[in-house]
Amino acid sequence: MQHCTLRLTAGASAFTVATLLAGCGISQQQEVQIGQQEAQQVNAQLPMLRDPSINRYVNSLGTSIARTTSRADLGWHFAVVNSNVVNAFALPGGYIYVNRGVFERATNESELAAVLAHEIEHVVQRHSVEQMQQLQGANLGLGLACALANICTSQAAQVGINVAGTAMFAKFSRADEVEADEGGFRNMIRAGINPRGMRTFFDKLLAEEQRGGSASTSWFSSHPGTRDRLADVDRMLAQVPARSFRSLRTSSQNFQAMKRRLAAQPAAVRASR
Repeated sequence: MQHCTLRLTAGASAFTVATLLAGCGISQQQEVQIGQQEAQQVNAQLPMLRDPSINRYVNSLGTSIARTTSRADLGWHFAVVNSNVVNAFALPGGYIYVNRGVFERATNESELAAVLAHEIEHVVQRHSVEQMQQLQGANLGLGLACALANICTSQAAQVGINVAGTAMFAKFSRADEVEADEGGFRNMIRAGINPRGMRTFFDKLLAEEQRGGSASTSWFSSHPGTRDRLADVDRMLAQVPARSFRSLRTSSQNFQAMKRRLAAQPAAVRASR
């Protein structure tokens, strides 16, 4: 596929410009540039958790997984959105955002790593880039982050965010989700992390949904086919020799220290009802 020459101005919305790339191959340099500009908007407009210790931890854990992938050369960035909503999303070029609600529900490092590994694999497979190349005039902008973090509805008037037209990009296809699960599962093992965390975290979300928990609703709306994907995770787990699990870590002292520090933070922004 032909690559197009594109320079994004500092004031341009990257996803608005992305419409000009329909039908063209987006190079890695362009992908990173788009992700960087969108990350600047996300960081400025969403309530970010800016605790240095927690951010060091999540970047260390995320990088340890990302460097096992075929795109280890990307400048990976991981950040925490200070929302109690259970969700995570990936921008092009290696920018991964995980909501505080994920950290609060993870009881061990493998569960948090499963979410990170899943989002990392979306970037590795360039799923968002594929969607950008298929867009025909959709104006996405920061609405992507609003849709996934589920915290912008009440603030839209103040920050001037238009969430219309984000659904196409906010949801990957079921095939993409399965591919991200499978790649994330393999990358967890390569990083020395027990992939059972993927299964136990899914179990928690399903149980919360059945209890009517509003904070988990966003996960199911932006990650389609969760119930069906459980069978795929079980299949992958069954293929791992039992002895292999003994060498894979489930948690760590750094994870527990992060959880204690997180519990001491002011309350997160709550989901709008």
